[in-house]
Amino acid sequence: MPRGKDVQSSMLGRLQDLILRISRTWWLYGAVLFLFVGSLQALLRIGKNFPAYSGGAMPFDLQNDLGAGEVYPQLAGYTDQARELYYAFTLIDYAFPFLAGLFITATVAFALRASLPRLYAALVARKLLLVLMLATAFDWLENVTALTTIVLYPAEVGWLPTLLVVAKKCKLATLLVSNGTMFAAVLFAAGHWLVQRLRS
Repeated sequence: MPRGKDVQSSMLGRLQDLILRISRTWWLYGAVLFLFVGSLQALLRIGKNFPAYSGGAMPFDLQNDLGAGEVYPQLAGYTDQARELYYAFTLIDYAFPFLAGLFITATVAFALRASLPRLYAALVARKLLLVLMLATAFDWLENVTALTTIVLYPAEVGWLPTLLVVAKKCKLATLLVSNGTMFAAVLFAAGHWLVQRLRS
């Protein structure tokens, strides 16, 4: 058990180190932002074309108000082209939430380091910045559940749509927290910088 905990701690430590490096390196931050925006545009492009092949339904990932009872009725309208598009969508959607999480967390790290260094140091020491990556984990769970549901269809597994919707709701909730934290940290850092400039 201790070895498992050590491995987990090492993985989290490497992820946090990557985030901190991005927050300190302008070209890495720019590259993450570029890939984040590019993957988002690719997902939206697929989402725009998807309804023509799925009986009018959007990909599950883009339906924030999706109910468990809607999953299989929508799947009944999927054509082979819709399935292929969804596979491409899912492939991109493994990279997108990770890039989004890196961007959000690196932005918060930069802002706190510049304005609240003690809080920043405490969060880094406890690896609490990684809490902002929870939306990524729930997004991946949503992807796995949606893909499994599609691949197994027409066989229906009763708990899969429920897990899909729960993962989606958790993703949206944690994303709200991480985005709110980012905006608050950036606004506070901007205010701190302005006050420092006025005093100097």
